[in-house]
Amino acid sequence: MSLLKMKSLFVISLCLSTSLTASLFAEVPFSIQGPGVDPADFRMTTFASGLNYPVGMAELDDGSIMVAVSNGSSFFGSRSGSIIRLVDEDKDGVADQQSTLFAEVPGGGLSSLRVIDDLVFTTGQGSGKPISILRMGAMPADPLTLVGEIEINYRGSWLHPHSALAVRATPGQANSYDLFFQLGSQVNFATTTNTLSLTSNIGIAGDLAGDAIHMITLTSDGANVSATGLQQIATGLRNPAGFAWHPVTGDLYFEDNGIDGVRDPNEPTSADELNMIPVDQIGGDIEDFGFAENYTEYRTGNIIGGEGIQPLVAFQPIPPADGAEGEGPNDIAFAPAAFPEALQNGVFVGMHGRFSSGGQSNEENPLVFVDLNDNSYFHFITNNEPGVGHLDGLLPTSDSLFIADISPGGGFGGNAGNTAAIYQIKSLVPEPQSNVLCTLGFAALAFGRRSRVLSRRQSRGLTNAPL
Repeated sequence: MSLLKMKSLFVISLCLSTSLTASLFAEVPFSIQGPGVDPADFRMTTFASGLNYPVGMAELDDGSIMVAVSNGSSFFGSRSGSIIRLVDEDKDGVADQQSTLFAEVPGGGLSSLRVIDDLVFTTGQGSGKPISILRMGAMPADPLTLVGEIEINYRGSWLHPHSALAVRATPGQANSYDLFFQLGSQVNFATTTNTLSLTSNIGIAGDLAGDAIHMITLTSDGANVSATGLQQIATGLRNPAGFAWHPVTGDLYFEDNGIDGVRDPNEPTSADELNMIPVDQIGGDIEDFGFAENYTEYRTGNIIGGEGIQPLVAFQPIPPADGAEGEGPNDIAFAPAAFPEALQNGVFVGMHGRFSSGGQSNEENPLVFVDLNDNSYFHFITNNEPGVGHLDGLLPTSDSLFIADISPGGGFGGNAGNTAAIYQIKSLVPEPQSNVLCTLGFAALAFGRRSRVLSRRQSRGLTNAPL
């Protein structure tokens, strides 16, 4: 066998092996769809399973994935959490290593995790769930160190406590970071008038308004973290429990959860929303989004009140007014840069749906894609998948969207513990290097065959005969 043929066959076998491996691990409990979406453009895998209520995720410098999970069989009864690291060594879409970076995160019930430089921020939802600040070691696999805690002190019931985080480098300031979190409405359908106190061990304290987004500015000297400012940046929000930064403009995008049904708890009064604050307005006047008197009515689309900043999107059934539903937004994420054209310049929104229902009993839990070119939207993963519970956690990387289903069966205690999964949807288009390599391999093999045939025909005087 010629060296050319051997090399060509090796390349082809490598390509076929890669394709076979991708299909071998493509067992996910859902399909994807939508205008211009071709499932063949993606490799979909169960990245990790048997996890305990994962939501918050972050990509580390080496491509591994940091995940916040809860300790104990009950999510809401958890009193501590863990931060784990998942590594996919062979890049087949399935994590083959799992390690614990920090085993006792205070509070538990972890609902958000953010990483910037060597700092890690995580929190749970509500009373007794502090915002914890940790520092990474020199290497991604090194243990984390707890360097600070921020506590929100609740008095009595609070329907929408803090649960979500966002962080950015403070514009124009070295070693400074802005941490964002929400304090939602105290009740379902009324403006919140009570305030809560914030305390910490990093030098910040103050009072927090409800229906709001707040920002804390922190500095880090490499060993210690200190807070230098507390500021409210938005009001008129019922529960903005998911944040994402526009990767180009730096604008802050966030969802807001609509008003529950006043007459029928299963029929919302107002539509869930996608909102935005331009980067140059963050930290200026407090932006007012209108809750509770101003909202978009569910199903009809009627604008009630009309005051305050109108949403980019008010989510309605598809098609209106009685089509497929998606309710209860949680995390949001911008589409990965390598995703195909139909999914460029858009935001994914994970809909939690019915509180503790999963599968086809939860007909409100799609993964929605919003096209920011015209603010249209569709269900990328539909609301009728039997193996999906709540797609509450989203993480975009350069070429993949990681999706955490906090509880495929829907529940948050008992047998629901250690049943959760993280899925990876990886773009296969474009893959110029691998595609070119495969093409060249087939071409080289064909060229070698043609050369051998031509040589034999020349020896027989048939050089003018067609190949």
